Amino acid sequence: MEKNENIKIHRILCHGDFDSARRHTLRFFADTMLLYYDKVAVSEEGSYSAVSPEFWALIEEGINKNRALLMGYLNELREMGYNNTEALGSLTSGYPSKVLHLAVHILDGFIGLDSAFYSLPEDSHWLSDNMRQTIKASPGEYYLLEVSGSFLSQQEAALIM
Repeated sequence: MEKNENIKIHRILCHGDFDSARRHTLRFFADTMLLYYDKVAVSEEGSYSAVSPEFWALIEEGINKNRALLMGYLNELREMGYNNTEALGSLTSGYPSKVLHLAVHILDGFIGLDSAFYSLPEDSHWLSDNMRQTIKASPGEYYLLEVSGSFLSQQEAALIM
């Protein structure tokens, strides 16, 4: 299958049954100013309740992708000579500051194009031990949704302009 660069996939953790989690997630994407897609869709087939055996593995996969993304940004900063927090005090404006900005967005919990996993209950790219215990205590109350966000292709955009 050919990869479509106009489509991004996110795994979104949400409280509720599938329908309420779907509504909450779609409202989140409609309201956030951090990320804009021309179309957002939730795949019921690709979404799992916390009682499902796939649930935890998919969360860990998403967290690992987020961590790899963060480490990539931090490694890039190191390669530019910013090896410690003191060095960040001399960070130059431009590309180096943009890389730091992207890393901090991941740490601060601001969703972005490359966010593989995002927890709406915690507004985070990670999952705290407390949230893990909460989910395990009430697995029927949490869903991991597969959300696709898409942009118009250049050809589609040209048709409506």
